[in-house]
Amino acid sequence: MANLNCDDIRLTLSSGATLLVVRNTADFNRGALPNAKNIPLVILPILAHERMDKDHPVLVYCQAGGRAIMAEKILASLGFTNVTNIGGMHHYQHCS
Repeated sequence: MANLNCDDIRLTLSSGATLLVVRNTADFNRGALPNAKNIPLVILPILAHERMDKDHPVLVYCQAGGRAIMAEKILASLGFTNVTNIGGMHHYQHCS
C-alpha cells in the first residue's frame, strides 16, 4: 500500500490516472473521494476492462484497505500494470 498525500493523488489524477473505489454501491453512495469511479470488488473482474484502460495508472481504495489489496491483485491478474493501492478512504477524506 502506498502512503500518498493529497498532492500526490491530485498530481497522479491530473496526469490521467483513474481513481477507483471498490466499495459496494451503497457504501459508495454514502461517500467517496471526488471523481472516484465505483466498481464493487465482487464485479471488478467482469467490468475492469470495460470501464478502465489497462495501460493507464489506477489508484485503488476502499473503506479500510482490505478490499483494495484484493482489487490490486485482481487488476494485476487482468493485465493492469500500473495499479497503486492507496488503502482506506479514512486516510484521504480530507482531500478534495
